[in-house]
Amino acid sequence: MLSRNVPRPSGARRCSNAHTQRLLPSLTAGRVKSVAPRRLAAAPRSASEDVLTADVVIIGAGIVGLFTAVELLRNQLSVLLLERKGLCAGATGAGQGYLWMAHRSPGSVGWALAARSVALWRRTVQQDQDLRAAIEWQDCGSLLVATGPEESASLSERQLALNSVGLKASYLNPRRLAELEPGLVPPRGGAGLLVQSDLQINGRAAAHALLQKCRAAPGFGDLMGAEGEVVGLELASGPAGGHVIRTAGRRIHARHAVVLSAGVWTGDLLSAATGTPGWSRLLQPRRGHLLEMPRPVGMSPVTHGMMEVSYTKHYAAASTTPPLPSAAASSTAAAASPASPADITFTATTSANGDLLIGSSRESNVWDTAPSPAIIAAILQRAATFLPGLRAAADSAAMAAEAAADGGDSYGGAVAGLSVRVGLRPYAVGGLPLVGPVVGAPGLFVAAGHEGSGLCMGPGTGELLVRHIRTHLGASGQDTRSFDDLLPDARLRGAALATTL
Repeated sequence: MLSRNVPRPSGARRCSNAHTQRLLPSLTAGRVKSVAPRRLAAAPRSASEDVLTADVVIIGAGIVGLFTAVELLRNQLSVLLLERKGLCAGATGAGQGYLWMAHRSPGSVGWALAARSVALWRRTVQQDQDLRAAIEWQDCGSLLVATGPEESASLSERQLALNSVGLKASYLNPRRLAELEPGLVPPRGGAGLLVQSDLQINGRAAAHALLQKCRAAPGFGDLMGAEGEVVGLELASGPAGGHVIRTAGRRIHARHAVVLSAGVWTGDLLSAATGTPGWSRLLQPRRGHLLEMPRPVGMSPVTHGMMEVSYTKHYAAASTTPPLPSAAASSTAAAASPASPADITFTATTSANGDLLIGSSRESNVWDTAPSPAIIAAILQRAATFLPGLRAAADSAAMAAEAAADGGDSYGGAVAGLSVRVGLRPYAVGGLPLVGPVVGAPGLFVAAGHEGSGLCMGPGTGELLVRHIRTHLGASGQDTRSFDDLLPDARLRGAALATTL
């Protein structure tokens, strides 16, 4: 029995097989109590199956799934979290940890979700100083770097837009930029935009801290690794029934809701459950590499988070929704190399332990998470054009990439102390995440497609999704209208409509 009086282990939580049925608390009359499980006549279990029951089952323990769990628990709903790999196995574990507003478009729905999330981050760490320390909170500010006169002019326009919504942004000419970051040498005609209120945290540390926070709460359980891999999802035939999730040897009953928050794998889960193939094509991977290495001897410290201006195109509000790729095109792309080269843009910051975090790369429709020596070399070459102190490391990485292409050793050992993280950003066609209920499947919800913004948008996403769930449960006053553009079916219809035009 999972109960509020059983201490949670420090490692990954595992539900034992001591009993054939387990109960988690259920929401009743504003308090938590144990109730008997409801049997599903249409889905009998075998004698060998272990049955778990929770108010809400979340599939995917990335930062978005974790924040959703935190918010559900705060609302007195019991939660079972399923993760087939492990904590930080996806995009959450491969990010730089930016909580930035500088590169976003004021007035857009993405801006609103990120702004709400950053406010919730701030409130959370103000209330919990131990959490602030655990996630390596840094008030380091952000620095957008222009590479020429045209981009410098765009920074002036961005400064006005940010200032108009109350976010202080300061334009820096080359002289001021050099004073602020002596190691940074932008291309001729370049300039900078400083937003000192932007933040940085350790995404992996944040995920671990949030999981421990959940494990300390009554009514929470999680299955990690092979135990948490979903092998089937049976949707209830009507709004009164609960959905059933199958894992290896287990049958899990979600009394009220199932949340799909499995990153790039969410689309396939949705397609399999609903019979609609468009969901798989709506969510696509964008593979990214992040490099971590000691700062080279003699190189000036990097004191702010840095990003070249061209990175902002990934967050620009699209005027139209791109069409869904065809099923044939999706299948071909998944099986072959991407038709276009990797997008390499400069980002750099310093972790709390003093190491450099350098990015970034984007490769569309690439599922392989093995590090690429060629991508590593390209990232360092691009970074060295802004930070000349990285030139020796970039040259060493280039030589290693050439050797690997000729069948030699990989990048290992080419750059002293270098480690590489590879993650699959969950990109939703159109550039906005999917947050909300799935029409035609009462009790099925989605929180996915945040691309590289899961960490920054996680708190707001969890809050918004729980409003949708509470509405499903009959609660009034759960206003979500400002974020209707994020509703999964609205996103799917928009992409499908674009295909027919």
